[in-house]
Amino acid sequence: MYAKAPLQAVAAAAFALAACETTPPENPFVFGGGGSGGESFGGGGAAVDPELGGPCVETAQCNDGVDCTVDSCDLALGRCRFHPEPAPCDNGVHCDGLEVCDGKQGCVPGPPLDCGDDNLCTIDTCVEETKSCRYEPRDADGDGDPDAHCPPGGDCDDQDPAVASTREEICENGVDDDCDGDQDEDDCAEPQNDTCADALEIDAPGTYLLSTFGAAADYPTSCSPGGSERDVVAAIILPAGPRRDVVARARTDAADVSSAIAGQCGDAATELACGGSFTRATGGKVSRLRARGLGDAAVESAYPLTLTTDGGSSVVLEVSFEPETSPPANETCGSAEDLTPGSAIDVEIVDAAPDLSSACATTLGELVYRVQLSEASDLDVWAASADGDGQAVLSLRDADCALAEDEIACSTGLSAHVFRHSLPPGDYFIAVTATAPTTLNLLAQTSPPTAPPADESCDSGAALPPNVTLDVSFDDHQDDHLLGCFQPAVDAAYELSLDQTSDVLLVQRLSAMDSGSVALLTPGCDAPDLLSCAIGASSPVRSRRRNVAAGDYRVIAESSLGLPQQVTAFVRPYAPTTLVLFSDGCADALEIPAGGGFFQGNTSNLTANFSAGCDAAGNGPYGAKDQLLKLVLPEDKRVIFDMSGSGYDTLLDVRAGTSCPGTEVPLGCTASVASSPAYRDLLLEAGTYYVQIDGLNGATGPWVLDVHVVDP
Repeated sequence: MYAKAPLQAVAAAAFALAACETTPPENPFVFGGGGSGGESFGGGGAAVDPELGGPCVETAQCNDGVDCTVDSCDLALGRCRFHPEPAPCDNGVHCDGLEVCDGKQGCVPGPPLDCGDDNLCTIDTCVEETKSCRYEPRDADGDGDPDAHCPPGGDCDDQDPAVASTREEICENGVDDDCDGDQDEDDCAEPQNDTCADALEIDAPGTYLLSTFGAAADYPTSCSPGGSERDVVAAIILPAGPRRDVVARARTDAADVSSAIAGQCGDAATELACGGSFTRATGGKVSRLRARGLGDAAVESAYPLTLTTDGGSSVVLEVSFEPETSPPANETCGSAEDLTPGSAIDVEIVDAAPDLSSACATTLGELVYRVQLSEASDLDVWAASADGDGQAVLSLRDADCALAEDEIACSTGLSAHVFRHSLPPGDYFIAVTATAPTTLNLLAQTSPPTAPPADESCDSGAALPPNVTLDVSFDDHQDDHLLGCFQPAVDAAYELSLDQTSDVLLVQRLSAMDSGSVALLTPGCDAPDLLSCAIGASSPVRSRRRNVAAGDYRVIAESSLGLPQQVTAFVRPYAPTTLVLFSDGCADALEIPAGGGFFQGNTSNLTANFSAGCDAAGNGPYGAKDQLLKLVLPEDKRVIFDMSGSGYDTLLDVRAGTSCPGTEVPLGCTASVASSPAYRDLLLEAGTYYVQIDGLNGATGPWVLDVHVVDP
């Protein structure tokens, strides 16, 4: 047997031995955390860094096979570092939440955006188009009167759009239509023109007011709008004499509406023409038809016109009797009608069949015209709606005309315009249609050939210097690039050169009433070369691309109306995402590096500490829950704060002063508005600033902040 040594003696011997030995050099591979390829390099504990992998001496040795990590060699440790970067995971869908990068699994879904406000009297919806939450009074039937259980709503049957406190009482239907507690009271209204027996007689051109409130759905047509249908009938009476065309145009404020004319009332098999429901370019809904060659030379003729709406609605009906016409013959390229430059013509878009493919597609058919150029010329083509019902759609096509690849350019608008520089002699075709039935004024004009502007296309060589705001004029520009992220429009293109891997934020400032897009592409400038793109009608429009490799790129700006713009490419060296976990107040405010950076956080579980000058009224003294960042500028700078990609209606407030939280700087407070996330572009003097991340009207959630610090 062996005697056991005292514990104190063993410890003393171990201490003496350790004191006599030379301390070995630090082993960089005994750090903790998992390595690449399933290897293990340490025992974990507090020192574990989940981003570290196996040994390396250069970045080329590091590849974890995960697309969303930035792989590099950490030369200080001699270990591969795999940094998760959420930006490549973004699927472009706002309402499904922010996707995240898992260092092992790659891109994984984040939690869907929660728009719930715990108020049973609101219908809470995430709106993808505006990237925001919408809280509407509970109005399940969409009749404009909220549920009576949710004051001040007065709808006593929120499942029936024909019942509301805003409706009139209809006689003898056993329903409290106006929600006053009584049924069929003395002042009730009888539905008018509900059947063939009491049809409204129309024997002269003019404008007539009808109502489908309280009417039944008696007469199906081939183009009825569907939904909660109601219909009324007018009798179109033509005197004896030459055959005529009857043109009917029905308009409503909001309800879908259709119109149909037939030979016999109530007999769908005798339908002569039917006009479906379209959204008017200037608001409301419209239906239009032309019934050709009606009437009898010997006797008076009557034709039933059925107006159908989705739900009850007032309907404004315009009727005209016009000389008999045949359907237009210029339906195709082969039957195109010659168009003389300088001579305007009227074109009715009502019953043409669709024959041609176009980047400016609509559901209506087109009519085709030919312009012959005897010499090289500039060509302008305009089309404008005479009644505001539909936006004009123009397609300029080459001599082959018929196929999609034969389209040279197209345009859509209340006043559509296509322009081309220096077209060679030959035949060109113009296809004309609209977004809704309408009458268009069409004009083509030729002029001496001109050279394109210096920033016309991706091959022009015009430069966009990083961090410099450029004024953009679209005078004499044409549409050279169909990117697929914006409707065809005039554009300007610039070269952007990056000397190192960078984060790029494109900012486009629009003229009033205009809409546009701004895009980053590789030099090919076709749709497959698109790296990022943003569109909008709310200025500024912003498009972000992170971790862009050094090289030459192109920036394309487009304008719907061809109005002046400003475009800036804010560029900084690539910065991995900084997760802001705390920063709940002055004591732990995270500092923004002097050159800016990319930050993500979530205010949901924090506290409300600071008020803001641009917050909505009626909230608590400190508004929504917030976080605080700090920025120290050693010299005067231009600082851009962009919160695009945030998951709720954010509020951004910039404060100045060495004493936290400082004082709100002039124009330093901004909030999300509709589809435009919070954004601020400020000239700041040298000093200390605090950046408050907050929520509009009490909103909280995940946020993104992109900060660029550039020379003024």
